[in-house]
Parts: sequence; structure tokens; C-alpha cells
Amino acid sequence: MSGTDSSHDASVISQTHTPDAGLQAEHEVVGAETHAVMADPVLPVTPAPVPSAPLSEGVAIKEVFQMVGAMVFVFCFAALGFNAMYHAGY
Repeated sequence: MSGTDSSHDASVISQTHTPDAGLQAEHEVVGAETHAVMADPVLPVTPAPVPSAPLSEGVAIKEVFQMVGAMVFVFCFAALGFNAMYHAGY
């Protein structure tokens, strides 16, 4: 295993030489210029929210009438049951 790290990860090759100082300084300058020129990308994590329908008085009045209709149905059903119980002799 010459030239490799002796740890459990044998695929990592150890570096025996040091990079040239001139190349490293040039790389840092180019990296800083590139970072200054290029803006960070904005990646949306979630999709944009879907705008909801505007609330109007028509919707609220419709819901009130629906609730009143349901209550009338329940009271009529109870009255029908009490009428059947009365005629059955309970």
C-alpha cells in the first residue's frame, strides 16, 4: 500500500508534495474574483404559495344559508321521529 493512507479508507491517496505557492495565490485571487462576479443562486425550497380566493359577502351568506338549511333538516327529522313515536304509542 505505498502512496496510500493506511486507514480504513484505502481510496484516499496521501499527498507527498506541497503545492506551489504562486499557483495557490493565483487560485485564491481567481476564486475571490469569481465569487465577487457571480451572484449566489437562489433556489426555491418550496413552491410559491397559491393565492387564495378573496373572501366576499356572497360566500359568507351562502354558508349561513347552508347552516340554516342543515338545522331545519335536523329539526324536521326529529319532529318526524317524535311523530312516529307518538303514533306508535311510546
